[in-house]
Amino acid sequence: MAMEAAIPFLRSWGYPIMYMQRQMRRLLGLTGITVLVASVALPCAAQTAALTVLAHNRPRGIAAAHYIGNHDPNATMDVVIALNLRNQAGLQQLLANLQNQNSSSYHAFLTPAQFTAEFGPTQSQVQAITQYLVSEGVRVTSVSSNRELLHAHASTATLQSAFHVAIGDYSLNGRNFYAPVGYPQLPSAVASMVTAVIGLSDFNQMHPMSVPAAGNGVAVPNKGKPGGGGGTTAPSGYSPQQIATAYNWPAVTNTGNGAGQTIAIATAYSFKSSDLSGFWNQYGLPNHTVTIVPVDGSTTRTNVETTIDIERSGAMAPGATILVYEGANAQLTTFTDVYNAIVTANTAGVMTTSWGTAESNMSTTTLNADDNIFKQAAAQGISLFAAAGDNGSSDGTSNTDEADYPSSDPYVAACGGTSLTLASSGAIASETAWSGSGGAESHYFAEPSWQVGTNVPEDGYRQTSDFALDADPNTGYSVLYGGKWSVYGGTSFVAPQMAALFTVRNASAGSRLGQSNSAIYNLANTASYSADFHDITSGSNGAFSAGPYWDHPTGWGSVNATNFITDIK
Repeated sequence: MAMEAAIPFLRSWGYPIMYMQRQMRRLLGLTGITVLVASVALPCAAQTAALTVLAHNRPRGIAAAHYIGNHDPNATMDVVIALNLRNQAGLQQLLANLQNQNSSSYHAFLTPAQFTAEFGPTQSQVQAITQYLVSEGVRVTSVSSNRELLHAHASTATLQSAFHVAIGDYSLNGRNFYAPVGYPQLPSAVASMVTAVIGLSDFNQMHPMSVPAAGNGVAVPNKGKPGGGGGTTAPSGYSPQQIATAYNWPAVTNTGNGAGQTIAIATAYSFKSSDLSGFWNQYGLPNHTVTIVPVDGSTTRTNVETTIDIERSGAMAPGATILVYEGANAQLTTFTDVYNAIVTANTAGVMTTSWGTAESNMSTTTLNADDNIFKQAAAQGISLFAAAGDNGSSDGTSNTDEADYPSSDPYVAACGGTSLTLASSGAIASETAWSGSGGAESHYFAEPSWQVGTNVPEDGYRQTSDFALDADPNTGYSVLYGGKWSVYGGTSFVAPQMAALFTVRNASAGSRLGQSNSAIYNLANTASYSADFHDITSGSNGAFSAGPYWDHPTGWGSVNATNFITDIK
C-alpha cells in the first residue's frame, strides 16, 4: 500500500495529516508494508458501518503540545460516555417557566424520575450504545440512574478501535499527558445519541480556588494537590462572626438558620473531622452532621479546599446538614460523576464547588455533557454555585479575557471576589474588586435571556461574575487544616458561603429557590438593589474594572445578606 493510498484510509480514524505522514514513514522504514497494513486494519463492522465524527471531543488547549508517540496500547482507561437529552426545546421552556413568577409552573420543580422520564435518554438508547461497546470489547461497568452517563473500561488499544481514533502521548510546558490524536468516531446509528466521550485524555483536571496569604508558611498555593502545609497554633484572619457582621448575615449561632436543609459540596479528596470540629468549636459555632459520599472510589488523602468548603459553609448555615461528594481524584470524568451524583440524589437544595479550570481547557463536548446535568439541577430546583477563579481576568492563560469553568456555565452562579477592610465596629470600611478575582466572558456559552441590567454586556455570550464576597488572601479568612491555623483567600470562600446563604433562605421560605443566578439578576433589576447589594465601584481584575452596578470582577457586588434573602424570589 503506497503512502498516498493509505492516508485517506487512516484519515477516517481522525488522524491529522502530518501525524499520518510521520507514522507512515516510520512504519514503512522499520517494518515494511505488510505490518503497516495490519496495523491500520479496522474491525469488520467498522468497515461497513457509516461513521460520524464526534467533533470537538478533544481538549482545546493541546494545540501547541508536542506529540511524543503512541500511548501504551495495554494501558487501561475508565471513560464516561455522556448521552444526549431529549426534547431540549421543551426543557428550555420548562426552565424559563420555573423562574417566571407569572407562569403556572413557577417553582414547580421536577423529581429526578420525572426529569428522566420526560427529558432523559431512553433505555433503548442506552442498550444500543452498550451493545456497540460490548461488541468492540469494551466493558460497560455502570449506567447512571438518569441514563445520562455510561461508564466503561478498556485498554487503550480497545478504545482506539471502538472510537476509531489514535491516542497519543504529548508534552506541554514540561508536563506529559495522553490525548486523542484526532476526534473520536462512532457508527452513525449510535453517534447521534452521544454528547461526549470523557476520559480519553488526562490533559486537564480541576484545580482548587484557594490562595494562602503571605506568611502562612505555605510555600505555594495548593493547586490540585492533596495536602497543604504551614500554619500556626492560634487563629488569625476573618472569623465567621466578622464576615456575618460585615455582610449583615443571619445569626451564625442560631441553628434555626438552615435547619432541615442540606448542602452538597462537590470536591476532590478528603478532610479530617478534627479540623471541622476544632474550627467550629473555636468560634462557638454549632457542629454539623457531615457525611461523605465517595465518588469513583474512596480516598484518605486530605485537601485544604475540601476542608475550607465544609468549615465555611457550615459556619454560615448553622442548622444545615452537609454532604461531601468526595471525588477520589480531580479528573474531569470524576467531577462529571460528582455533579451527576448530587443531582440524581436530589437530597441537597444547593451545590457548591470551589474547583475549576480555564474554560479553554475543556472540550466543548464535555461542557455540553456537564451542562445537561446542570439543566437537570435547575429543573429540580437545585441552586448551583462555583468559584469564579483566582487568577484575574486571564484565569492563568495567555488570553486576557478567559472565564473559569464551571462558573461560566449559565446554570451556575459565578462567585467573584473582593478585598474587604473592616472598621473597628465590624462594619465595612472599604470594599474593592480583588485583583485576583475571576470574571470574564465565556467564549462558548450563549448569553442567557436573564443576564441583563445596567452595564451588563449584551454581546451574545455568558458573562461572569454574578456576585461576590471577600476573597483577597491579604484580607483573608481563618482556616484550621491539619491541626494548624492559617489564613487563606480565594473565590473558594465565596461559593460555599453563598451556598450557605441560599440554604438559610430555603429554610426560611420552606422551599427551594432553583436556578440562583436567574433569581439574582431578577432581584438586581428591581428598586431594592441598593438595599440588597453593596455596589463595588473600584478595583480591577486585569482586563476589567469594577464600576457602578454590574461588572466582571464582582458581578452585582457583595450582598446585604438578610435583605438579600428576604427579597430574592
